Amino acid sequence: MKSILLLLSLLMVGALRAQPRVISNENFKKSGQSIARLDKTYSGRFTGVTLDQLGESVRTEVKQLVAQKDLSNLIISLHVYLSESGKVDWVIYQVVADQEIRNPVQQLLDTKLAGKLQGWQIKGLQGKKFSFMTLVRMGNPPIVRTERKGDSLLSSLDEARTTLDTLGIKALHFHQLKLTEVPYDIIYRFPNLELLDLHSNALTSLDLDLSRLPGLKNLDLHANQLRAESIHLTKNRSLQFLNLHSNNLTDVPGGVRNCKRLASLWIGGNKALALTNQSFRKLRRLTDMNLYGCQLKALPGGLRKLRRLEVLDLYYNEFAELPDALTRLKRLRQLAISNNQLVRLPARIDRLRRLEVLYAHHNRLSTLPERTARLEHLQLLDIGYNWYRKFPEEIVALTSLRELDISANELMNFPLLLSEMQTLEKLHMRGNPFLTGEQESVYLPLIKKLEQNPAEVYY
Repeated sequence: MKSILLLLSLLMVGALRAQPRVISNENFKKSGQSIARLDKTYSGRFTGVTLDQLGESVRTEVKQLVAQKDLSNLIISLHVYLSESGKVDWVIYQVVADQEIRNPVQQLLDTKLAGKLQGWQIKGLQGKKFSFMTLVRMGNPPIVRTERKGDSLLSSLDEARTTLDTLGIKALHFHQLKLTEVPYDIIYRFPNLELLDLHSNALTSLDLDLSRLPGLKNLDLHANQLRAESIHLTKNRSLQFLNLHSNNLTDVPGGVRNCKRLASLWIGGNKALALTNQSFRKLRRLTDMNLYGCQLKALPGGLRKLRRLEVLDLYYNEFAELPDALTRLKRLRQLAISNNQLVRLPARIDRLRRLEVLYAHHNRLSTLPERTARLEHLQLLDIGYNWYRKFPEEIVALTSLRELDISANELMNFPLLLSEMQTLEKLHMRGNPFLTGEQESVYLPLIKKLEQNPAEVYY
């Protein structure tokens, strides 16, 4: 009888050990363990659609748990660590919420989440340990302000008012201070300023004399209430990075054209943005532009004026097609057009001769233009979550391609042409019909052959 009880207890201990270990970031540190050491051990990293897919799976489990208790107004960050076999070893989390919300959420995660994730297994990790992070946001979580520390920066108005060494300060971080007006009297005290951060306030206007800040390179104004006509910047040759994301812009502010050396302009998140051919006037030095999440349905032909553009982010808009003007951006290296409604890509996409990265997942694509095969510098192609029923043969001609994502399409058969691609280092194929049920075992030898190239295959 004793031996049977001992066996049962051993089995129970084994089962407990098989469960993921779920722990708060605070308690993990108190236990004397090192997150840095864990990150080093679990050194594999996911990217692109694979990361989105894994993150969404974890978020769904967490949201279902929290919803059971009718809890909201919180943010939960989760760092998930996977064993060589693809099972969850650790989940280290942090909850940002008021205490009356945070405590029951932590109790739920500590007691329930491990059971939810116990049956999880990610295949195709090739014996490596991986980790990834994801974020759950519910309701209107409290804003937690992080004060930045450093010898040449200031993060509070009081400190900035009383600082004597004004010449040594290079950065002011006045974010999340509920400012309704710009504190010009304080800012102009620091003539050697290089970075001014005013994001996440309640500013409705800006009138900045950059002759008094001759070294200012970076101006962050995102998440305010600024309108295009309320932004005034004097002529300058210093400003290089300007972030106006998530304001009340309807067009590119005229004051932006006074920044003769502006290289990066972020105006995404402005839902009422209505661009015209004149919007891009005098912005020919731009190398990076962000139009993320503006509900845009079309781009004007004036886009072609941005001839030095290297990075263009058009994520989360409503494009059904892209203008030919986009293919005139001959210096473009990275194009992000995911999460739109695209049914085709421009026929002359080969004009983007320097293109290295193309993110086009979560659209309605079913073919690639024939001239895609001429993109001889393309290294990453992500066309996951589209409508492909046939593997695009143009991909095989991409001799520089290192990473390919064809996850979650409608591919009924294993793409045999993949065996001809000797340069691939990463291949993502999850969520296609040919990998469901018994078919997975049929194609396993072909997958193993790809892994011998060698390529990391996620399926």
